[in-house]
Amino acid sequence: MAMQQNSREKIIQAAFTLFADKGFARTSVQDIASEAAISKGLIYHYYQSKEEILRGIFLHLKSEWDAAMDWERQLSPLQLLKGFLELSIAFIVQQPKTNRFLISLALQPEVIAGLEKDVAEMRDAWMEKLSAILKELHFAEPEIEVCLLLAMLDGMSIGYLTLGKEYPILPMKKILFKRYGLSESDSA
Repeated sequence: MAMQQNSREKIIQAAFTLFADKGFARTSVQDIASEAAISKGLIYHYYQSKEEILRGIFLHLKSEWDAAMDWERQLSPLQLLKGFLELSIAFIVQQPKTNRFLISLALQPEVIAGLEKDVAEMRDAWMEKLSAILKELHFAEPEIEVCLLLAMLDGMSIGYLTLGKEYPILPMKKILFKRYGLSESDSA
């Protein structure tokens, strides 16, 4: 069982690296096998297609995010929102390769067609949780505010990928915190 898990992890990691560096369309299953130092046949033992490998990567990233953002903890709405923003901004700064990978996927609807159900479930869950938080914080249109917040974070992601350390992400973080009534000292 441990060997199966190790093989799956090698495949997912190799595919993630190649998809992020070369793109999904330009990466073959043979490329993934070579990068993972395993046979192409072993990949097909675990995954039926490159699209299924992509789904494995997506579900892996989603589980990491869900584990990091423990929505179920008994925190105040301000603490939950601060945790979400802190985690989002840390991700932008500390995970540029993953961020670039996710943005490139979002811009290729034909590639992520097989992930529609998973993406919709995640989006709906986030919308529900973030809308509930903003509703508790008395925002007049919490669903629209969530869309605005996510759009701002998407813009910050692209800006940071483009300009790197020159991008004013910390001043922007302060503006976001101010907009949502947060302070740097609020405990999350």
